[in-house]
Amino acid sequence: MNPEDPTAILQHAITLLERAESLLEELNTKLDRLETPKILPEWVDKHDAAKLVCKHWKTLDRWRGEASSTLIEGVHWQHDGGEVVYHAELLQDWYRNRGNPVAHQRTIDHFLATLPSNQSKRGRRKAG
Repeated sequence: MNPEDPTAILQHAITLLERAESLLEELNTKLDRLETPKILPEWVDKHDAAKLVCKHWKTLDRWRGEASSTLIEGVHWQHDGGEVVYHAELLQDWYRNRGNPVAHQRTIDHFLATLPSNQSKRGRRKAG
């Protein structure tokens, strides 16, 4: 490239801008992937639940069926048609806090308090 040739300088600038634009698009794509939170469904099947706690689904079935189990039906798991589904967030918290049932009970209490069925009906107005 001749440093005094305006056409060559302009072509080089265009090449640099195109490369910068390409890099910016690549960076934005990567940022989108980083910033998009992975939102778990509230209730997951036994296979996805097992992945959440890094165990086999049969281990979950065994834990659920034990007489001394602290997995509570209607809180940690429930029947959904013909299959058992697990509450993703509560199952993970239960697993993390197996040695600290008081901490896990706080999570359960918070979960139950936020259910729509446990919300006060005072102050609501009828639509119309």
